[in-house]
Amino acid sequence: MENNYKFTGTGLTTVEKRWGVKRFKEYQENYHIDSLSDLQLLEELVFREAIQERYKSKIEKLENATKKNENGEIVPKHILYALDENLKNIIEVKTRLGLFNQNQEQNEGFKALQTLQKKFEIWMEENQGSRELKCPHCKEMILLKIRIDKWDAIKHPFFKDKLLSNEHLLKLYKENKITKEDVAKVLNCSPDYIDWIISKIKPSN
Repeated sequence: MENNYKFTGTGLTTVEKRWGVKRFKEYQENYHIDSLSDLQLLEELVFREAIQERYKSKIEKLENATKKNENGEIVPKHILYALDENLKNIIEVKTRLGLFNQNQEQNEGFKALQTLQKKFEIWMEENQGSRELKCPHCKEMILLKIRIDKWDAIKHPFFKDKLLSNEHLLKLYKENKITKEDVAKVLNCSPDYIDWIISKIKPSN
């Protein structure tokens, strides 16, 4: 069920709230964060990132004042301390949300997806003379691969129980190594179809 959680930005200025809403949505979409507890943590992360920018803006103003007046105030230690402590909290919240690990897994998943796509492109190039149909006995989708003297029937790589699918793609998605949109692009279908197909296919023993 879709979570309608919205970023409130309590304690932020109007400008910071507008920035926070956009930032919150970017995190939510890119990392597929949907549980209530994680969304609450995400709001805390975005709030602290907004405060971090506020500290940096304060330092910039002090720096500009220093340039205009040699006796201007150097960045106070308490601001630098607060900046460092807030950064530690940002890193801690990101770690609790698994954003660092997820980013690494997504990179690995993206490489795996690229490899799979290249293999598929090579396969398509080498198998232009092919036809697909439903097996008259088991009713599953098979592929007829042409030869000079006859056709070879092999298991179709992108069908499972007569349904458009690919076991390795779904495995990568379930392991959070690629996104639902990645799978949909390879299978040339709607992202909503991915959840539906997972609910229909029985897990392998």
